Amino acid sequence: MIDKFRILVRELIDLEEAELLALSESVKTRQYKKGEVFLKEGDHCNYIGFLNKGCFKFYYLNDGVPLVRGFFFPNEFISNYPCFLLKNKSKFQIQAVENSSVTYIHRDDLFLLIKEFPKFQELRRIVVENLYIEMSDKFESFFIKNAEERYLDFIKDESEQKKRIPQYVIASYLGITPEGLSRIKKRNS
Repeated sequence: MIDKFRILVRELIDLEEAELLALSESVKTRQYKKGEVFLKEGDHCNYIGFLNKGCFKFYYLNDGVPLVRGFFFPNEFISNYPCFLLKNKSKFQIQAVENSSVTYIHRDDLFLLIKEFPKFQELRRIVVENLYIEMSDKFESFFIKNAEERYLDFIKDESEQKKRIPQYVIASYLGITPEGLSRIKKRNS
């Protein structure tokens, strides 16, 4: 199991050695190349992941045009949790913006862990809360902030991952054209 993931799990819940071993045997780590898909529109979401490094975007396709609605960055959980939970088909895609690494668990393995070790219910609750907060914050910003405010929030931490995201992808996320993004950047430089 990836050390970052192990450290995070130990910070979130107190596990016995047998529980930690069972978790280690249930998770896998996969490397994604830029452009590879974690979840494809129309597929069932069978995994919850933890992003070790890299960046993913999630987007809807509208007449073949991608509408970016958010990003997943290192140390965040990555999934379409409503589809994971309800076994629905995803309405959006999750795609690597750059080479990335994800430690993930299959839904069946997670529920087996919860059945065998009830402490994992607490981990599941924390993961769900994190995913909900991430998605809720992203969704809410589209209702209460304009594109410029969302851009300023987006660049606030100046992370290296954000600097590597193509400008047309950021513009799509903000709901504006690349030219509109250029004007915003010019006003705020």
